[in-house]
Amino acid sequence: MLLPSVLSTPPQLTLAAGDPIDLHLHTLASDGFWTPSGLIDHLAGGGFKVAAVCDHDTQRSVTEATRLGAERGIRVIPGVEMTCGWRERQWHVLIYGIGPERDDADSAAFRACLADIDQALQELADDAKRRIEDSGRALPSLEEFRAGRPLWPFHVLSTAIKENHVKNLKEAAELVVALGGRFTTDLPLARVVDAAHQAGGVAVMAHPGRADAVGIVTAADFDEMAAEGIEIDGLEGHYRSYTDAQTTFYRQMAEERGMVISCGSDSHAPNLPVNPRPWRAEWAEQLLSRFGIAVVHPDDTPVWQEGTDPLVAPPETATAPEAAATVGATS
Repeated sequence: MLLPSVLSTPPQLTLAAGDPIDLHLHTLASDGFWTPSGLIDHLAGGGFKVAAVCDHDTQRSVTEATRLGAERGIRVIPGVEMTCGWRERQWHVLIYGIGPERDDADSAAFRACLADIDQALQELADDAKRRIEDSGRALPSLEEFRAGRPLWPFHVLSTAIKENHVKNLKEAAELVVALGGRFTTDLPLARVVDAAHQAGGVAVMAHPGRADAVGIVTAADFDEMAAEGIEIDGLEGHYRSYTDAQTTFYRQMAEERGMVISCGSDSHAPNLPVNPRPWRAEWAEQLLSRFGIAVVHPDDTPVWQEGTDPLVAPPETATAPEAAATVGATS
């Protein structure tokens, strides 16, 4: 039986091996600054064929990006980067293939996940705002920065920077904690993955090799998750900060476990921290096939080998901090 996400996918699309894709992009719906129209304009100018909008814990930009993408010949896969908790730490999981327009029974549990974490974030934001203002630090530009969006901690922290109370997001988060508040929350990993699977979605671990976000994800972590019945479908094997050696390592980790491989820049805005990356479609062939997208490549050419990514991170910069402003779920 076809899963709901498959039933709702657009018609079959066939890509050449080298067609550019980017399956991890953020907008102003969460902590990014791309508007859906600005992002699609950039992708169209770069000849991208497939993209996934994966804002943190919300799909508020997916519908508009999908519509605009279709007008420009870009297939937009619905996505979201869920902030999850397991074994006393956070994990970022990319959920692909569940459209925000869904209202069927199979998607109910996942829609509840989105609603619950949105509510929790709004409550944290209200609390952080009160604590900062009660400490004598006014936030007069908060409504301007919020720009009609549901109030999340990111908006409060960013406004504290704008008002010169702190220098960056790290300091803003530390201020909230020092005042007795919190700036981030999560949902149980098992709950999110199970709900995604009920809806026919695909759960992919984001940036497993990035130490400066929520932390490295090891082979043992994946195996222990599986032992507990948490079935992670794939991992982000190509990422903006990976060296060739890291990409090879994570591709092998995925292949040994029968996991699909995703490719993402994690772009949040123009040049922040990078622009969307033109990953080769063949590098995420199995994942794309879940959404009716076929990739045609020469039979005698290996799908991946070191030296084939001209934008790969050099080894000497791979372990450098990505950005001093990165904190919690804002990555």
